[in-house]
Amino acid sequence: MKRITAFFQTLRGKLILTYTLVTVLALLALEICVLLVSFAFSQGLDSSTQSYLADVVAVLPGQARSFLEPGSVDSKGLQEWLQATYEAGYASLPPQGLMDSPAAPIIKSDPMYVLSPQGVVLAAAPSQAADRIGQKYTPPGFMPGSADILANAMARKFDIFSLSAVEADGNYLVAVPVTQNQGEDGPLAAVIMVTVQAPPPVLNSYWPVLLGIVLLTGLVLLMAVAPFGAAFGFIMSRGLTRRLKALTLAADAWSEGNFSVQPQDRSKDEISYLGLRMRRMAERVQALLQTQHELALLEERNRLARELHDTVKQETFATLMQVRAAKNLLESDPAAARQHLEDAENLIKTSQGELAKMIAELRPAALEGQGLAGALQSFLTTWSQNSLIPANFQALNERRLPLPVEQTLYRVAQEALSNAARHSRASLVTVRLVFDPGQVSLCISDNGVGFDPAAVAGQGFGLLSMGERMTALGGRLDIQANPGEGVSLTACAPVSPV
Repeated sequence: MKRITAFFQTLRGKLILTYTLVTVLALLALEICVLLVSFAFSQGLDSSTQSYLADVVAVLPGQARSFLEPGSVDSKGLQEWLQATYEAGYASLPPQGLMDSPAAPIIKSDPMYVLSPQGVVLAAAPSQAADRIGQKYTPPGFMPGSADILANAMARKFDIFSLSAVEADGNYLVAVPVTQNQGEDGPLAAVIMVTVQAPPPVLNSYWPVLLGIVLLTGLVLLMAVAPFGAAFGFIMSRGLTRRLKALTLAADAWSEGNFSVQPQDRSKDEISYLGLRMRRMAERVQALLQTQHELALLEERNRLARELHDTVKQETFATLMQVRAAKNLLESDPAAARQHLEDAENLIKTSQGELAKMIAELRPAALEGQGLAGALQSFLTTWSQNSLIPANFQALNERRLPLPVEQTLYRVAQEALSNAARHSRASLVTVRLVFDPGQVSLCISDNGVGFDPAAVAGQGFGLLSMGERMTALGGRLDIQANPGEGVSLTACAPVSPV
């Protein structure tokens, strides 16, 4: 389960999921549209009760009106029309198209009447009911609402449901008002009482069947299309992930200083543009690193030149002076010449020590595979032996650091201890290295003669160099010193917590 969750958190997994969801949602939207169209179509096929009865109310008056002229009712023609309509068996016309309501069958077990505005029977069908012609029509008492629909028809109300009543068997007794004029205007000419069959149940059940068919079809299509969307997403994401992986590998190589890895992408889209910008960035970073390396070499040369000038050169000059003095006194005072030669020998030994110390300083701590703490301890031991100054070393929470941080702190320690050997006249030097979660601190202190920081501001090349090194790391260099109270130097650099 974790592997599946991790896969869908990747770009390929997200693209596959997106393509699948889009395909499924598009299919569902299509299904909804089909359902809506089918519903509208079925509404046209499956006539509602209102439209079904409305056809009865609309058709019969148009056929009977010609026999109901004001003042001259054609009783014979009206009776023949009513009998023919009754025998034909339909109270409305057959449908002309799919959207029309079906013809309403007449229930022949119930008589069909044409009533005058006063409620007198003008015509009746079948012929067995003709004996009621001329009599007052009485609504059937067994049917609730029959008297109300007759009253509504007499009042020329044309609301379909106010003109129809449902019998116990589900059929409809309809009171159809007939006006003298075509339409709903004009005086009432007659009322037709007819019983029609309820709408066919097959039409009422068409919509659920259609809905079931559409849903089943949608389920089958969904099972077929969803894998297609997933496969399409897998194919489309493969090229994208391959191109992004090439950029990732190049970025990893660049972070290790290997700028020979160059992602090649011949496309013209945003990923290709990103690769082009990354290559340009790599070229600039490479040039910047080259410049930084050259500046570091120049700085190191300047430091070595100063060291050689202040130590080996001066000592070599002093040795030369001792040799010349011994040469001049060799014949006149051999004992004095011998003393000068011994002094020259001591100066040469001192120069050898200084040269050995500078050679040791040229070896980067990281190249020795000891880590910062091990390299500092080794250097401090050698330094103490050469300078004849006792030294203590302490490291807390030791761990490996990024190479630039280790090299910078190592160089700062070399410079600080070199200054202490030349100027402090201390009897003890303490080096303390502390690894905190967010930073590393290097503190070098001595109990020597100290100095006034304000008096040497801008004059000490070593102090300036150490400060610049720490600033380049985003860290800081703090110096606490007073004449006669020794010196405490603290270098702090930020590091990522582990």
